Amino acid sequence: MPPPSIRRAMLGCAAALACPAILAQTAERSLSSELRDGFYSRINVLGFGLYQDVEEDSAINPGNLLALPRHEAQVLLRPDFNLTFRRLELGIKPRYELSRRRTEAQQPGDPGLIRRTNNGSHYFVNEGFVRYRLTDTLLVNGGRENLQWGPAALASVSNPFNANNGRNNPNLELPGLDYVRAVYVPTAALTVSAIANVGKGRLEHVGPYAKTYALKADYTGEGHYASVLLSHRENGGSRIGFFGGWNVSEALLLHVEGNADQSRDRPAGTPSDRQLLAGGAYTLENGASVTAEFLFNHSGCARGPIADCLRLRGTLTDPRHPFNRRRYALLQYVDTKIHGNINLVGRLIRNLDDDSTQYVLNLEYELGDHWQLYLIPTLYRGRQHSEFRSVLGKSLFVGAAYTF
Repeated sequence: MPPPSIRRAMLGCAAALACPAILAQTAERSLSSELRDGFYSRINVLGFGLYQDVEEDSAINPGNLLALPRHEAQVLLRPDFNLTFRRLELGIKPRYELSRRRTEAQQPGDPGLIRRTNNGSHYFVNEGFVRYRLTDTLLVNGGRENLQWGPAALASVSNPFNANNGRNNPNLELPGLDYVRAVYVPTAALTVSAIANVGKGRLEHVGPYAKTYALKADYTGEGHYASVLLSHRENGGSRIGFFGGWNVSEALLLHVEGNADQSRDRPAGTPSDRQLLAGGAYTLENGASVTAEFLFNHSGCARGPIADCLRLRGTLTDPRHPFNRRRYALLQYVDTKIHGNINLVGRLIRNLDDDSTQYVLNLEYELGDHWQLYLIPTLYRGRQHSEFRSVLGKSLFVGAAYTF
C-alpha cells in the first residue's frame, strides 16, 4: 500500500488524467519494497578441528586403506539466501570450504606408514530450489534439498532417500539431493506429496545410484499425527514407509517409525527388508528430556564379524540402511539453556547383537548473540570385530561458529 502522500498525488493525477511519472514511481517503490520485505539472508562461518583415533588393525580398514584422516581442520563459509515474491520462492545455500587433512595409511604388504597432508578448497551448492504456488492448495518445487522427516532420534528409517538424520553432530550439514516435488494441501489436517529423487546431488560414496519415486500422505490431528509413504526405486523394488506419534500427556510422547519391502521385488533366498523403530520421549520438570528407542533391522546381520556382514551387503555405506546389525537401542538426554547459554545432548547407542556401544556428548556454549562454541567427544567401545569399534576408537570435534 503506497503512503498517504503518494495516494493523494495518485488521486490528483487520476482526476487530471496526468502524472504518469508519479504512477510509475509509485509502482517501482511498491515492487522494491515487496522484494526487500521478502528477502532473507543468514551467513554462518564455522571453523573446527577433528581428531580421529583410526582402528588400523580392523578387518574393514586394515592399514587405514579407507584413508580416514587422523587430523582435520576446516573453515566453512555457509551463507543462506531466500526470496519470497508473491507466489514464487527462491532459495540457495552455497558453500565454500577450506580444509587441511593429515592421513596415515599403510600400503598392502608394506609395514611402513605413509603420512600425507592435503590442503584444499572447494565450492559447492548444498541446497537450492525454486518453488511456485500454483494455487492456494498446490505448489511445485524443484532443486537440491535435504528432506528429513519423522520423530526418531536414532535414524529416519521411513525415509527411502537418506535415513541418516545427522543427530550425532548437527553442526555438520547433511548433503542435499536433487528432487522434483508437488505438494497438495486439501485440508489443514492432510498433506499429500509426490516426490521424485532425480539425482544423488551431494550424497557421495553411495555406490550405484538409482532414481527413487515416492508418494507421501501426512495427517495431523489433535495430539497425534501419522504419515504413510509408498516408494519405488528403479531396479530396486518398492516399499512402504510410515511413522506416527501420540502425545500421551504434556510430558510423555510416544512414536513409531518403520518400512517394509514388497516380497515380489525381493530376490529368492534373501531376507525381507523390514525395519521397525519404537520409542518415547519424557520431559522432566526442569525442562530436560529423555528419549529411549529400540530399532529392529530384519535384513541386518545378527552374527559373525562385521566385515563378513559388509561383504554380504556389497557396500560399506548405504544411505537407506545406516545400520548393519539387527537390534539397536538408544538412550538420549537433552538439556537446553543450562545457566542460560549451555546446550547439552548425551547419546548412547547400543548394538545389542555384538555388544558394541557408541557414546556421544554434544556441548554447545552460546557466547553472546553471534558466537557459538562446540565440543563433541565420541567414544566407540566393543570387541575387535564389532560394528562400532570396527573403524574408530574415539574422536574429538572442537569448533566455533559466528553468525551474521
